[in-house]
Amino acid sequence: MKKIVLFVGGVETLAYFSIQMGSEWKRMGYSVFYFDLEDEMNSAKKLRKFVKPGETVLVTFNFEGLEKEAGVYKEGIGYVWDEYGIPCYNIAVDHPYYYHERLADLPKKYYHISIDRLHETYFKHFYPEFTHRGFLPLAGSRLEELCKPYGTEKNEDELFEKCLPDETAEKKYNVVMTGNFTPTSFCEPYIHWINDEYAAFYQGIIDDIIVHPWRTVEEVALEHCEREMGENTYQDLRMALHRMIFIDIYVRNYWRGEAVKVLTDAGIKVDVFGKGWDELSCAHPEKMIQHPQTTSEECLRAIAASKLSLNVMPWFKDGTHDRVFNSILNGTVCVTDTSRYLCEELKEGQGVCYYDLAHIEKLPELVQNLLQDNARLEEIVRQGTPVVEEKHTWIRRAHQLADWIAEDEADTAKR
Repeated sequence: MKKIVLFVGGVETLAYFSIQMGSEWKRMGYSVFYFDLEDEMNSAKKLRKFVKPGETVLVTFNFEGLEKEAGVYKEGIGYVWDEYGIPCYNIAVDHPYYYHERLADLPKKYYHISIDRLHETYFKHFYPEFTHRGFLPLAGSRLEELCKPYGTEKNEDELFEKCLPDETAEKKYNVVMTGNFTPTSFCEPYIHWINDEYAAFYQGIIDDIIVHPWRTVEEVALEHCEREMGENTYQDLRMALHRMIFIDIYVRNYWRGEAVKVLTDAGIKVDVFGKGWDELSCAHPEKMIQHPQTTSEECLRAIAASKLSLNVMPWFKDGTHDRVFNSILNGTVCVTDTSRYLCEELKEGQGVCYYDLAHIEKLPELVQNLLQDNARLEEIVRQGTPVVEEKHTWIRRAHQLADWIAEDEADTAKR
């Protein structure tokens, strides 16, 4: 394959990921086309001039371009991807139970990619009718390596400036948390959407996960389903789990709030970047410095300007969040809860300091000790940087995905 189609103009973070990989593919000699969801019809015309059957693939995140958007789908005809026989590689950055309805009508040559190994296991079990291509975890970027953008008609330098950090500047933040917050009250209507009996059932699952934060939502939910309802078909269970995604939202935000709250309640200032934090109640709100929701680039700037970057996994128990790698690549220690995959990749002190959600009361002491020892912080970053540079950048992910695409092309040619 010589041509790659990517999407921008939708979710900002996903466009950012796409641009990172797209720039590397350009350096590798591929032709890259960025379909702009904010200019669908114009992009659709350009897309048809760009694609060439047998030489083009689509790489997307979270089903962008696979949701019957007007620029790529026509009723009665179908997807442009099928029209030109284009393989579609979709990197799903959330758990498969979020996507049950989106999996109902997809192009023929669909390849699903998971960012967590347990997501992969779940997908293969509950959606065996689809091709699962592999596990591709999220990755990190350095500020100084931010890619030039996707424009072809305008000067790329005008569209996306390089944003070199001032390495001589002192860190102006002690602890930053880059991410949005949704209060658990948001989930209450969903917990009570049927009746009191179901509400008690859902609350029981939530309480179980909070007491046992090392367990996955699906593990606990399926256990409760079996106990309450007996055996069910996998089709019934995958629909039931899809209807419980509010539990995932509840749990991930409960712990995100608890992590910030336990620090601020201990008198540690935390700068939070994202929306929703004004709804978090804490004993010392003056210690939680709120900044508005911002871009991926500005999040990297905030991380680079901080001594510590706080991470709470969005319930990825065998994967990781890009926040971890972004922190290390930008010279900042990441204080994070664990996952099986992350602990395999980064040992304690290799850019990360781990805490246990089950003992979150110990987090303030860990953070305070780190903040008192700048030399230790520098050494922790120094130990982790080579590992992340070698294995966990979007450049590396672009090469891995290019290898998969080449393998699939060769397999198709043999048939």
